[in-house]
Amino acid sequence: MVYFAGYKKRIDRYKVAEIESAADQVIWCCDEAPGFVPSRHGDRSFVGNIVDAIAAYGRGDLGSNEVPLNEVDRIIAVGSDRMMAAVARARHDILAPYLRPGHKAIGSINSPMQCMMKEICAQCLQLHRNPKTGEEKVVFSCFNQDQSLDSVDFGNLRTRLLQNGVQEKLTAQWIDQCLLKIGVRSTLPMSIAHSIPQAASEAASQFEGAGIASCSPA
Repeated sequence: MVYFAGYKKRIDRYKVAEIESAADQVIWCCDEAPGFVPSRHGDRSFVGNIVDAIAAYGRGDLGSNEVPLNEVDRIIAVGSDRMMAAVARARHDILAPYLRPGHKAIGSINSPMQCMMKEICAQCLQLHRNPKTGEEKVVFSCFNQDQSLDSVDFGNLRTRLLQNGVQEKLTAQWIDQCLLKIGVRSTLPMSIAHSIPQAASEAASQFEGAGIASCSPA
């Protein structure tokens, strides 16, 4: 398995040993230069996003490939809605020349959830659209978060995630007030509207820790 792990900043990376133990090769991606220094022989570093890293890997720009992309039959993307949507699109566009036709692509969909009791409260409803027929259906993400990237309506997902914006801002303000009260923080930070994300999807985009994992055929 080759694992593309993406981060906004170098300080965001953790559980390195666990990630390395789960993959034959890790491509450490970071938006912040100069990126990471791989600790294992065969692992690679890339400055930029995950889609660009996969393309560079496919072209051979990062050196020898432990798992050639044209042998990969499964792709799993885990991260923000925007990252997963980008991977879903890129598979049919800039990544298409490098990927095996007919591969399966799954995303771990981060729908907002509430009851976690399997199809009870309907907070996690996610729209699916058949890529061939256009037929629409709604599924419960809490019952199964692992969903076909080609079926997920990512516009619908992002709209649902934006609904959490108010709660997230209130939570951040309470945390700031608590830190101020116990003396950990001397003054409140800049306006909450500028200091925290507007939605869960933007918070998640700070760390694409799982990134995209590609498995060669068994």
